[in-house]
Amino acid sequence: MDSKIDQLRSLRLTTEKMHSKLSIEVRHLLDEQHMIDYLDSIRQRVGAANERVAASLFIKRYAFLPVIYMYAMTSWNKKLNLSFENISIETDDSKELWLPNFRFYNLEMESLQGNREKWRTTCIELLYKEHVTPILESISRITKVSKLVLWENIAVYIFWLYEKVLLEENFAKEDFHFIISQAPGNLFGDYTVNPLSRFYKEELGNEPGRRSTCCYSYLTEKSQYCSTCPRCFNR
Repeated sequence: MDSKIDQLRSLRLTTEKMHSKLSIEVRHLLDEQHMIDYLDSIRQRVGAANERVAASLFIKRYAFLPVIYMYAMTSWNKKLNLSFENISIETDDSKELWLPNFRFYNLEMESLQGNREKWRTTCIELLYKEHVTPILESISRITKVSKLVLWENIAVYIFWLYEKVLLEENFAKEDFHFIISQAPGNLFGDYTVNPLSRFYKEELGNEPGRRSTCCYSYLTEKSQYCSTCPRCFNR
């Protein structure tokens, strides 16, 4: 288990509790007022122009939770416990950039049993429909930020995981193909179309690629555009 934890640390897993205004148990983010307060703390921390910018940046950071989960699924045929009560966001205030880590209270992983394709479908549904979508929809409702922006913030890191990190893993190609081409929309929530697949531009190999939406990073105190920002291409 220790070797697996060490591998996940590079994907922003932590086993340490950190005392910070931006450290929070994920279950609290299901409460609207807690979410409002947390997004306001992010806005102040990163110098965001408004709550929409803070919301977008939060989901860009939160995307590493799906990255951790899917790394374990594809590399080890293991499923992490993604219950809201099992996870906290941990922030090290001594760091200049806000790059939070994720701590699991119970890090035991459930091993694949039975048919892998059925198991994978269950894993994807548990991740997106049961965990990511409630967080994402709450943020969109509170801040009015487009769900397209939020989903693309997640998509770019999932693409990175499978195209850069997991290239040599046995199930990487078929898992990635399933996620971007075969997984139906209902595995992600109340969707008729898979919300990740629309952002994958296979004819470009997804690189250099450009985003379809702007994540608003230029509206933080750093005032920097992402290299794939559509605003850069349209200026």
